[in-house]
Amino acid sequence: MKIDKIAVLTSGGDGQGMNTVINILVRIASLRETKIFGVLNGYRGLYNDEFVELKNSMVENISSLGGTILKTARFEEFKNDAVVEKSAQNLKNREIDALIVIGGDGSYKGGKALRDKGINVILIPGTIDNDLRYTHKCLGFDTAVNNASKYIENVKQTMSSLNRGVVFEVMGRYCGDIALYSAVSTACDILAIPEKPITEEELIEKVNYCVKNKNKAPTIVIAEKMFDVREIAMKLTEKTGVDFKYSIVGYIQRGGAPSVEDKSLAMQYAVRAMELVNDGIFNRAVGMKNNKVFDEDIDVALNAEYDFNYDLLNLFYLLNYKKD
Repeated sequence: MKIDKIAVLTSGGDGQGMNTVINILVRIASLRETKIFGVLNGYRGLYNDEFVELKNSMVENISSLGGTILKTARFEEFKNDAVVEKSAQNLKNREIDALIVIGGDGSYKGGKALRDKGINVILIPGTIDNDLRYTHKCLGFDTAVNNASKYIENVKQTMSSLNRGVVFEVMGRYCGDIALYSAVSTACDILAIPEKPITEEELIEKVNYCVKNKNKAPTIVIAEKMFDVREIAMKLTEKTGVDFKYSIVGYIQRGGAPSVEDKSLAMQYAVRAMELVNDGIFNRAVGMKNNKVFDEDIDVALNAEYDFNYDLLNLFYLLNYKKD
């Protein structure tokens, strides 16, 4: 099958490394004399037929930029079959041979819906949440953890100097990876994540133990959606006798240049995606396991079993919690 035209879109939340993938895709397409189009604003732009042809001159300095030059958007309407049908037709009208989608779980479901309409699709995992369980590494996760860790470490130092405890909320949606890895890297004291949930009473008990036996100014990391960190900080101040502050780490996790790890990952994912396209192999999701790039069927990727790093979590518990 001769591949003449391909398209790429970024969907859902932005993540560091997306621009690096775009850069590599355009460079490879240019070498193969294949036209490559960027879809602006994710699936919304696909529905609205917002395409721009990408050239080397447009992407030569984007690899170290956070975000995505193609922009991205949440587009709940893409769950509607008629919307998917029109979007697929836009690709067919432009004679696009394959669509490469960079995004997370929702983006993958959108890719599957397009596949079911006869579109050739390749999926690349791009989400700081790291919640696509078929792969060990998603683009943006390493950078997000580094950003969160630097922020936590800086605040932790000043709180310790003032003998104050601090409660941090980090991103992750319904996944505790950012919380776990940032807590481990900054030697925090208490962790609350959805993979091993604790009650408010248990959290207070753990903090009290920490104050009495280990650290007079504890640092707590909580994955978003677990607790209201403002209320938790107030209750901890009341229950422990230590002044607790709170901090929502926020969008700093998603900004800035991608780490070396994410740049390397982006290059490997982009190259594999273009290899698949060149070989006429479609409807695959690219991933990484045991430091090796692989690809598998979209349905298999979307239905992969949960693969959280409980070994690392147990090491964190070993260092921080007394054994019952």
